[in-house]
Amino acid sequence: MGMEHGNFSFFPFGVLFCLTLFCFVALRIYAIRHRRDWDYNQKDRDITSILKSRMARGEIDETEYRRLKDLLIK
Repeated sequence: MGMEHGNFSFFPFGVLFCLTLFCFVALRIYAIRHRRDWDYNQKDRDITSILKSRMARGEIDETEYRRLKDLLIK
């Protein structure tokens, strides 16, 4: 596995390449599967922060804040 009869074998580099490729594919699959959950959580935080800032400026009151939050998040 390496030097055999004076010829250099690329076997160790092939194994490292395959492991690296496998890791990239596994990370990409993980990211694709969890992207929807992350987007949903991100949108939820954005909506609540927008509503809280509108409530702080006095554009909406607390009852309207709760009604809009329940309406938009579900």
